[in-house]
Amino acid sequence: MKNHSKNLISRVQESVKRAFARVQPFVLLVSCVGIFIAYVMGMYAIGSFHRASRWMGALLACTSVVMVLQAGSFRDALRPAWMRMVGTFIGAAIGYAYLRMFHYSMGGMLLSVFLLEMLCMMLGIYAKSRIATITLIIILLISQMEPNIDPLTNCALRFFESAVGVGVGVGVLGSIEWWNNLRGRLHKAH
Repeated sequence: MKNHSKNLISRVQESVKRAFARVQPFVLLVSCVGIFIAYVMGMYAIGSFHRASRWMGALLACTSVVMVLQAGSFRDALRPAWMRMVGTFIGAAIGYAYLRMFHYSMGGMLLSVFLLEMLCMMLGIYAKSRIATITLIIILLISQMEPNIDPLTNCALRFFESAVGVGVGVGVLGSIEWWNNLRGRLHKAH
């Protein structure tokens, strides 16, 4: 019984060591810095153009960073990042067209999302354009919260917030890749 308990404790300790060995402090740090940069840009820089929507701007910029970081590598992120920007532009354009003709309504929001996602499917960018749907929803919700915001201002700010997040995310992945390459070279040198 004593040997079994000792063996179990030893296996748990090995599992915990392996789990901590997979942790990459630089990746954690750079990811947090990227989210911080996106937050600051969405909240203060872009948010200075329309103070009431700065929280949503920070949300959209941070969400864009997180979505880009899912790619895993700089090279793998480039095409999806571009597709996200194309989709976001389409989402902002649909949001602008809708808001020029109508005020916010739940039915209008659902119809806009339907049209956006159908268009993204037709263009073959549906799987990589979820940020476009998020952008469109945020545009329409901001117009509900702030009915007097100019549709062009609302849509342009949301597009730029998403672009900031995508750019920061690609930059973070580039930094992580650079660090991993440097580590690999240093490891080989020793």
